[in-house]
Amino acid sequence: MPHLTSSLTRHCELVALLARKEWHIRYRSAKLGYAWAVLQPLMLMAVLLTMFGYVWPLEREKFPETNPYSLFLLSGLFPWHFASVAFSSATPSFPSSRKLILLANFPRDILPLGVVAAHLVNLLLTLPLLIPLYLYHRETPTWWILALPLPIALQTIIVGGMSLISALICVRFTDTFFLVQALLLPWFYATPIFYTRTAAGRFADWLWLNPLTGVMELYRQCLMPDWPTEHLPASLLASALWAGGLTAVSAWLLRRNEATIADWI
Repeated sequence: MPHLTSSLTRHCELVALLARKEWHIRYRSAKLGYAWAVLQPLMLMAVLLTMFGYVWPLEREKFPETNPYSLFLLSGLFPWHFASVAFSSATPSFPSSRKLILLANFPRDILPLGVVAAHLVNLLLTLPLLIPLYLYHRETPTWWILALPLPIALQTIIVGGMSLISALICVRFTDTFFLVQALLLPWFYATPIFYTRTAAGRFADWLWLNPLTGVMELYRQCLMPDWPTEHLPASLLASALWAGGLTAVSAWLLRRNEATIADWI
């Protein structure tokens, strides 16, 4: 089960090198460079804030924990941007790194994990941008903000496990990349980003099947001023189960397929 974590620990220097490579490739030709990592979730926040704040206002009085709504949105959009971009970018990491795959004794699981690490840096650099929203709304984060490393760690393990699984599948089925791209939109709507899990009504319990549901609630627990603690145990349990399950499945798939990755590439 600790396979992903141990790989990052044993090969931290290599992971850092691959993360820098991913960072450089992604932003080297963009005029705004790294700013796109911030602008994309901010632009999406503006759209959602306009839609659900003015065009089709949500009944937020029923869910006071979502106030201020702009902070609620951005506290979900930053983690979502990390998950979606890391997952989609890591899926083709084996076919796009053929020369490294052919090297003897190269730790192949590091390839998708290096991509995830690169986008984790993006997340860590964007989260402080929530501070202006606290100041604008004259809100103060609770002491739960000290627990923020917990959802970040759990999400990194979950996204790392998903990315390694999809990357291994993409070795044999190259259409996996396009399938992942197609699934990002329904995954976005199935993730409690612009709504709370309880607002889903009779579908609320089904949202636990989404690996990011528990993590999103943990982020809100840490970042939202009035987030209730009643669902904290369920969120922790769901996140831990997804993290452990995806780690175990990805480690099993890697053991079964690691020797044949080069042949398929």
